[in-house]
Amino acid sequence: MRYIVFMLVVLTGGLLTTSPALGQSDNAQLDAARAELQAGRDQIIKEDLQLSEEELAAFWPIYEEYLAELAPIRERKASLINQFMAAYRGGEFTDDFAEFLIEENFAIKSDWAGVQKAYVERFREVVPVQTVARFLQLENKLDAEVDAQLALIVPLVE
Repeated sequence: MRYIVFMLVVLTGGLLTTSPALGQSDNAQLDAARAELQAGRDQIIKEDLQLSEEELAAFWPIYEEYLAELAPIRERKASLINQFMAAYRGGEFTDDFAEFLIEENFAIKSDWAGVQKAYVERFREVVPVQTVARFLQLENKLDAEVDAQLALIVPLVE
């Protein structure tokens, strides 16, 4: 788990420094870091859920679809953080931008919860409800680790 926390720090740090000006090599490194982080998350999910081979075979394709639906929402979150950091560093933090940040933050959280809620029933069809609850706990804990690391590096609005 500590390795995952380390990778979260590396990845969130990378998210805050990415920009269109990055070269292909930089983007490739970030993509590799994201893939490694996801592999670590996947391993935690597999180990902590302790699914039978049959359950794993039924659960995993749904989990991969779930991740695919979350991916653009995670990208929106990273983009929002990058926009905030650019405005903060550039001294261009207007009231209109603050309104945008507030609304987009709530929209991201709502969309994220919507994806989780939409997949709960599908997960329930292939694994016991207590396993679904444990899965959601794991997801929330891993996401909380990312958010905690972000909270350490993203400054407050002045």
